[in-house]
Amino acid sequence: MQAIKSKTKQPITSPNTTKARVGECAFLKTITVTKTGAFMDCGLERDLLVPVSQQLTPMVEGQSYVVYLFLDPQQQIIGSTKLHKFLDERAKNMTAGEQVELLIVNATELGYKAVVNGTHLGLLYKGEVFRTLQPGDKTRGFIKSVREDRKIDLCLQRQTQASKDELGERILAFLEANGGTSTLTDYSPPDEIYQHYGVSKGNYKKALGKLYKQRQISLTKDKISLLKR
Repeated sequence: MQAIKSKTKQPITSPNTTKARVGECAFLKTITVTKTGAFMDCGLERDLLVPVSQQLTPMVEGQSYVVYLFLDPQQQIIGSTKLHKFLDERAKNMTAGEQVELLIVNATELGYKAVVNGTHLGLLYKGEVFRTLQPGDKTRGFIKSVREDRKIDLCLQRQTQASKDELGERILAFLEANGGTSTLTDYSPPDEIYQHYGVSKGNYKKALGKLYKQRQISLTKDKISLLKR
């Protein structure tokens, strides 16, 4: 479905609050749920209505959601959690390696759905995430790839050949400095890998795979061993 764009970004907040603007996404808390819809705290005396017809799933009082704000036919400001109706799911003028700003929407079976630069929707895969993310979190990320169908895959670290080669050299240097072995394998928890190398488990596994194919290391479930050069 082609994305619907608001031509203006009108403030919905008072000068002292900046929770949401028309034409943008915001992470808002549900105050009340009625038959008409859910009312969100947007920083004004009048709460923002998300009609039932604009809810991707039934909203729950007390929970927070990423909501897109737009004007209805009567020029009233309302919200929607059906982000795919307003944001592009297919990349336009985006390339792999490009730095972007992300707003986490929710967790999925594959990873995390995120708003990209406020205009697109993309996906962070679990294997590329080395820390806990929550809906509403804002973070810097990168375009990992643009698929043939123009869908956007994201990552939290820049995917360049130089960074991949540098990681491989760091792994080899660690092995050489520690008797030629390491218990940090591709089965290790993501947080341990990130704590040691500052990279995702996915990137670490790729680096190990490349070193293995080059016959520089041997791999078992419990140990990495440096092979004689």
